Amino acid sequence: YGLALVSFSRPLMGFYRLGSPIEDAARIYLTIVAFGMPFFMLNPVLTAIFNGTGDSATPFRVNTFGLVLNMILDPIFIFGLGPIPRMETTGAAVATVIAQLVVTAVFCGQAHKRPELFSGLNLLRIPEAARMKEIVLLGLPVAVQNALFTTVAMITARIIAHWGALPVAVQRVGSQIESISWMTASGFHNAMSAFVGQNYGAKQWERVRKGYYVGLGLVSVVGLFATFLLIFAGRPIFAVFIPEEEAIRHGVVYLRILGLSQWWMCIEIVTAGAFLGHGRSFPPAVVSIGFNLLRIPGAILLSSTSLGLEGVWWAISMSSVLKGLVLTLWHLHYLRSYRFAGSLARKGEGSPV
Repeated sequence: YGLALVSFSRPLMGFYRLGSPIEDAARIYLTIVAFGMPFFMLNPVLTAIFNGTGDSATPFRVNTFGLVLNMILDPIFIFGLGPIPRMETTGAAVATVIAQLVVTAVFCGQAHKRPELFSGLNLLRIPEAARMKEIVLLGLPVAVQNALFTTVAMITARIIAHWGALPVAVQRVGSQIESISWMTASGFHNAMSAFVGQNYGAKQWERVRKGYYVGLGLVSVVGLFATFLLIFAGRPIFAVFIPEEEAIRHGVVYLRILGLSQWWMCIEIVTAGAFLGHGRSFPPAVVSIGFNLLRIPGAILLSSTSLGLEGVWWAISMSSVLKGLVLTLWHLHYLRSYRFAGSLARKGEGSPV
């Protein structure tokens, strides 16, 4: 994948039509980051392994350390400090790769402390076909979902670029601010997946059902807090990243519109984790892919009205609301089987299908 990024960096960046200076800087960034792709790929896998054992604390600490390290290194390498020269775009890319490399190294150190997980690992041995099939069947829908999400994001950015480079930067910074909620919800996603998986395997149907509702309650607090923060405190938050008044004006509108969908996005994320705990990756993939794809015609249609650029923000926000609504209703329907299974289990008659 890294080689593909390097080979096709010119057409990839040219797709956005942002002008030569911006495209040249973006190609430099992409080329450097491409060399760190093995670390970008390994870290989510190692995170999933630890989460799957019920240990969500270790990957949380490791990934948080990497995030903080990246935040520290970014201004140092971008603007320079002491003997470190000013590198601008190159510095941002180098900081990102270093942070990911350090995260991988720390994960390897933690893996050394868990011989029960990794002692039998042999990277030179061909995996068993049955295990490969199981992993592919479980992981392929999620992989397709994430790949299409990225593709949709690229096309959406191209639509946004019609209004110039500033709205693209605004959307980029705004999505980083918005990540306060979805990254927190992703932690609940991992915890929910592990909790449901363990209790589902132990046939503790009632614990699965109650655990899901508790998870919804907890993540709702996160979603509602994010909604309040983005709607009522968007201006001072955005001004920290881009002080220009025009950018702040666009950013405040973006955050307010996206703020309306934060609760729905959070419950979608934790519900997807519950489905994965059941070993069912198909429902969240179908819902995510379907409504993410609708963002493209939605953005084109709404932006062609008097809404203009704001129509793109509304398309993104509305799709998040629909994803949360549909996936939650789907899972609630699925949980009805646990009521039936619970009565059967008390009679010793069976388990949910």
